[in-house]
Amino acid sequence: MWLKSWRPIGRHASEHCRVPEVNTHGAVLCDSQEVSNLYDMFHMRNCLHRRAYQHKVGNIIETMITEAFLKADQHMKFEGSGGKMFTLSTAIDDMEAYTKLTDNVFELILNSSDPDLKDSREILRNVVCRRLYKCLGQTQADKPRSATQEDILSWEAALAHSILQSGAQDVRLQPEDFLVSVIDMDYGMKDKNPVNNVHFYCKDDPDKAVQIRKNQVSKLLPEQFAEQLIRVYCKKTDERSLEAAKKHFVQWCMDENFSKPQDGDVIAPELTPLKASWAVKDEDEEEGEGKKKEGGRDLNHGNGPKKARTQLFKR
Repeated sequence: MWLKSWRPIGRHASEHCRVPEVNTHGAVLCDSQEVSNLYDMFHMRNCLHRRAYQHKVGNIIETMITEAFLKADQHMKFEGSGGKMFTLSTAIDDMEAYTKLTDNVFELILNSSDPDLKDSREILRNVVCRRLYKCLGQTQADKPRSATQEDILSWEAALAHSILQSGAQDVRLQPEDFLVSVIDMDYGMKDKNPVNNVHFYCKDDPDKAVQIRKNQVSKLLPEQFAEQLIRVYCKKTDERSLEAAKKHFVQWCMDENFSKPQDGDVIAPELTPLKASWAVKDEDEEEGEGKKKEGGRDLNHGNGPKKARTQLFKR
């Protein structure tokens, strides 16, 4: 469904592009009437990444396969030019050895009886049998962070060592039981609006290049064009460990001042009320409550609208 809606948008926009006779900007011009379709195209690109390319299940499968290959790296040898042997990570330096790194490597590890490949083999079997690491949830920081490998390792350690404010801590978890994944979502140009780099033409003067800013198009377009998602997985899959890991995740979000997980009030109802900023109501709720009262009097009582409606149908 997503691909079907993606293709016509891009094709329709490209059909309305032209090169001006005097191309002083060195750019292809797009019809000014297509500016909304361009925003739709970049929005659809973001949706495809969110729903498919960066889906939490697809990402963790890739991560588990990578983990298995890293564990097998020093235990698999491939002959290259001159009879020299290369590992999985060094085969890229020799084209003869590199051409032997096909999808069959997955099967070689999976069907191997080598004791040195036991850990890798177990991970790949879990992938095949869909025994995947469980996603505990997703959160965001106030501002995107350049998360290095050291930052991720420190986050995993903080997750394991987070002390629950509720005091309940029946299961002991280790840093290696957690896996943190950082995903950057954008419109294709990090935090910039890609449409600002597009030149348009108007039918009144098709050879003149103009730029169209966001406020000239619609007030319903995004204010930000990039965000960073922080997903946390647990490698243990038993029920007690998962329940404890979810509470650790919520507590860690509180400690790091990250956003409240969407199901935070469900998986850790005893923790979320302890953070004041998470208890702030939405603007719509506050506005709705403000409309209920006028001059210190509740409009749903006395001679307010509710009573008026009741009297309207009273015989």
